[in-house]
Formats: sequence, C-alpha cells, structure tokens
Amino acid sequence: MKTLPALGAALVLAALPAWAAPIDDLLAAARAARLADDPAWADLLQYEPAPVNGRLRSLADDASFFNAPDGATNAAAELDATLARLVEPARPDAPDEHPQCRFPARFHWLKSRLPELARATPDQPCPRLAAWAAEIRPAGATLVFPSAYVNSPASMFGHTLLRIDAEGQTDATRLLAYTINYAAKADATDGFTFAMKGLFGFYPGTLSSSPYYVKVREYSDMESRDVWEYRLNLTPDETRQLLRHAWEIGATRFDYWFFDENCSYMILRLLDVARPGLRVSQRFPLTAIPVDTVKGVVDVPGLVTDITFRPAGGTELAHRASRLPPDAMAAAIAVADGRQTPASLGTAPLAIEQLEFADRLVSFRGHAGKLDQDDALARLKAIQTTRSRLPAIDTGSVPVPPRPETGHASGRVGLSAGRAAGAPALFLGLRPAYHDLLDPETGYSRGAQIRFFDIAASQREGHGWRLDRFLPVDIVSVAPRREWTQPLSWKVRFGWERSLGYPLAPSPMVAGGPGAAWEWRNLMAYVFLENQILTQGRLEKRWAIGTGPLAGLLWDVAPATRVQLEASHQWFNDRRLERSQARALLRHSLGPRSNLVAEYEWTRAELPADTPQARRIALGWQLYF
Repeated sequence: MKTLPALGAALVLAALPAWAAPIDDLLAAARAARLADDPAWADLLQYEPAPVNGRLRSLADDASFFNAPDGATNAAAELDATLARLVEPARPDAPDEHPQCRFPARFHWLKSRLPELARATPDQPCPRLAAWAAEIRPAGATLVFPSAYVNSPASMFGHTLLRIDAEGQTDATRLLAYTINYAAKADATDGFTFAMKGLFGFYPGTLSSSPYYVKVREYSDMESRDVWEYRLNLTPDETRQLLRHAWEIGATRFDYWFFDENCSYMILRLLDVARPGLRVSQRFPLTAIPVDTVKGVVDVPGLVTDITFRPAGGTELAHRASRLPPDAMAAAIAVADGRQTPASLGTAPLAIEQLEFADRLVSFRGHAGKLDQDDALARLKAIQTTRSRLPAIDTGSVPVPPRPETGHASGRVGLSAGRAAGAPALFLGLRPAYHDLLDPETGYSRGAQIRFFDIAASQREGHGWRLDRFLPVDIVSVAPRREWTQPLSWKVRFGWERSLGYPLAPSPMVAGGPGAAWEWRNLMAYVFLENQILTQGRLEKRWAIGTGPLAGLLWDVAPATRVQLEASHQWFNDRRLERSQARALLRHSLGPRSNLVAEYEWTRAELPADTPQARRIALGWQLYF
C-alpha cells in the first residue's frame, strides 16, 4: 500500500505528458535530498503547526498557491507537483503565467538545492516580475515600525512593514525606496467592528508595494505617528529572495487574524524565507503583537545593524511648542489661524521660532484635513516668505524617546489578595494584550489603553472561583488638549462585568462615550460621558440604558509609580436604578517584568432589592510575559 506522499507523487507522474519523462530523475533527486522535510520548504509554503494536533498546514487560504490538490497539508506532494510544473514549456503568448513566474522564490530555492533542475529546464522570462524588481533595485531591507495610533482601527497595536533599500541609497534618497506592506483589507471605520472582524479572521490580508514617502506621509504626517527604522543586515541575494516570495504572496489570499496571522507575522515569515534558518516567526506561536515582533527581531544576534527615529509631525510640533512661552505661543497660533500677519512677529530670535511653529502647525492641520488646502498653501507661503528673510538659528532637535522594544511585554498576569463584600478574597487577572493606562508608558503611546480578552476572577472565603470580568475589547484614548490642538478623547468596551457591584454576578454590557483630557506636567486629568447598556435579572425589564459623568486623574508620583483615581455616576432609564462608583489604583514597577499593585473600589447601586454598598480592596503582584 502506498503512503500518502508516494500516492501524491504517483498522481503527479500519471498526469505528466510524454515530453516530461526525465522528471523521474528530478523527483528522485529531490527525495534523496529530503527536500520536502526541509524547514525552508515549509517556510516557502507558509506552513505552521496546527494549534490542536500540531500537524503542518499552510496559512494560505487560496488554492492557487498550491500545485498539488492537497498541497496545503502535504509538503511532499506539493514539492513533486511544483517540480513537474516548473519544467513545463513556456507559452510565448503568456510568459508571466509560467509557474516559474508565479512561484519565483520556490524556483530559486529549488535550483539552489537541485542542480538537476537547472539542467532540466531553462529560466523562463518573467517580464512583469523583472520590471518590478528593476524599479526597486533591491540591495537590503529595513524593518519599519510606526507606533500605535489608537484613533485608527487598523493601527491600534502599531504596525510593521519592510522598506526595500535600493542600490546606492543614501539618507537623502531613502524616502524614494519601496515598501512591502501587509494589512487587512478592511471596510470598517470604527474600532468595535474592526476588532470583531479582525479577531475572527473575516478580513482578507493583502500585500502591497508603494514608495516609502507615501507611507511616511500617511503615518507621520496624517496620523502623527512616530516611525522607527531598524536596518537589517540582509544581503542583496537574501533581499531579492524576499521580494520573490512577496511576489508569490501578493497574488494569494490569506485570512487576516488580529492577533497572529497579521501584518507583523507575515513580515517575519518573509524574513524567514529570505534567510533560511532564521525562523524568527517561530518565536511567536500564539500571538504576534507588532511591538513584540520588533523585540523578537532585535533579539536575533546581528540581525539589526542600525536604528533610526523619525518623529511625527505632531511630535515635532509639541517639541517646538515647548520652547515658546505662553504669550509667544498665542501670537504664533494667531499667525497660523490667519488672524495676524507673519511680519507682525518681528525679527527677534523668538519670532523665528514662532514662525517655525506656525509653519508646522499649518502643515499639521492641512494633513489632518482641518484646513482647506488653498488656505493652507496661502498661509504657508506668507509664513515661509517672512521666514526666508530672517537668519537661520538652532531651534533644537526633537528628543529621541525610549525605543518601542524597551517597553513591557504585551501579556500580563496578576495575583492579589484582599477583601470583597466584607470577606477575605483572592483575585486573579489575565490580559493577553496589550497595554492599559496604569502600565509603564516606556515604548507605548501616552494616554492609550488597548486591552483585548481581559479576564478577572476571584475566590471569596466560603465560595469557589467566580468570573468577575471578561472584556474582549476595552479601548480608552485619553488625548490631552493643548493650545494648538483639541483632540477628542473616547472610550469603548464590551463583554461581561460586575457592573452593579461585587455581590451581583457579571452580566453582559456595552459601554463607552466621548471625553476630553488635559495635562499639567506629571498629571493628566480626563472626563467622559459614560454611556452604558447592561442586563441584570433584578431590573424591571432585565436591561437598562444609562449615562452620566466619569472623571479621572493619572498621577505619576515617581518614575516607577503611577496612581489612577476615578469617580462616576450614572442615571438609568429604569428609574429604580442609579449607580455611583469610585476607585483608586496604584502601580509600582519592581523591574521591567513585574509590578506591585494596590486597588480600592467602591460601588453603590440603588436597587429595590438588597444591594448594599460594595467595597473591594486588594494588594498584589503582576508579571508581564
């Protein structure tokens, strides 16, 4: 009885035309070299172990990516079928449709391992692939990490892409280089819908190539995201193989999954194909959070040779604003608004800094779509004309912040002890991803909370373990308002939680609303209109809709210590129900991987049933992983 790989090979041979009889020797050489078992072949097929049984299967969700009927799960059959197709004669009327052009990375690797293949078939012309590669002129690669942008559903975790550095490229010309970018082809504009579809693989992933300056404009100027560049030590040959595999993926459908089969994971797999044996993607068997994958790349000895910081337009604007006293700031804003002429600022060195600030503020508003293009161009012309008549001065450079890979890991587990509803209790928490307002901000966006699948459970004396909270999505954007910009803060969360206090069981709810925030040195204050829909058996209709204010304060007491205070009150359409809450949390970092935490929470829900005031107090420890 034939084994499955042998049966696949037999089917391939039976389908071959008479002219391809010499393929027997080629297949025999491939089996003798055990190429089907080579991890590099598995990387080319986008294989990875299945989460349940551990068997290899491809991430590709497109039959056109395979040459064998069972190529998605049978590496040996796919190898035999691929070899058979690679030696097919070319069609002069459609050269780009030849398998060598459809699978150039596989063809290149197989030729390097099988000299018999080069002798069995000539290289076929691939005009489209050759023109693309000639335009890019690959000589090396740089991993690019735009920081997280909570106001864009597709960029809440940050993003990674590759810049293909060209031959003879300099710092002055790197914006002209091309990028390889993998992203979800999303149709949602709100975080809730995007998160839901992304969590369950409802989006197709698409790979695209565009000039780097287009991406810089999108990330740095339009979205005001800092960009980090990690130059890799890939050779020109390795970079060309990376491009060949990107070409193969570009015509293939992959289901996009928010946590694992995402932008960062696909970039890592491209690197694995470029340098066989690198296997950096295998460091992320469960999740591939972009900032964590950056850490994984940096941790590979010798892979990163240089790191460059490119500040966002908003970051540079904030730096220039910090150099102006309040009166000078007000005058510069008046110039940017068109309420005052640039010449009115005078010619002193301070006026030069005011003009520099006004110039960037007009550009910032124009990129954000808050200023008509014609108005922006007219104001910029007037400001720059006045500025050109004044001498050059040193306005300082934007301070380089801590690098993203120096921040805490995105997973966190915690264990605390204390009291709940008057009884001793233990509390357990698990957050697979990614960051909250109390976490250390090093390497993360200030004022952004993004938690997915946040779980909390507790055990009171005399009771077993019970679920306290399960929040698939919990996002908070605390964006401080400044003299020159007034961003909207917002929040949204949904799942199950003890909305009416500890004595009552967790129930389904959806909450969120708009807000505003302000910042003074080490203090950040915020207010939200907290809206909520919840269900509870003790309610008259078993559900209620409520709204009311929530006010909070973040206080950095010391470099390693942060305090968060919140108070809220909601009124509900069920007139029997009102709810007041207050909580205080403290986090003290014990090191890069752990925290000491303390929490106090008070809830008062006015219901006709016996729902007394509920208090919870806890002291515990958190570990990042």
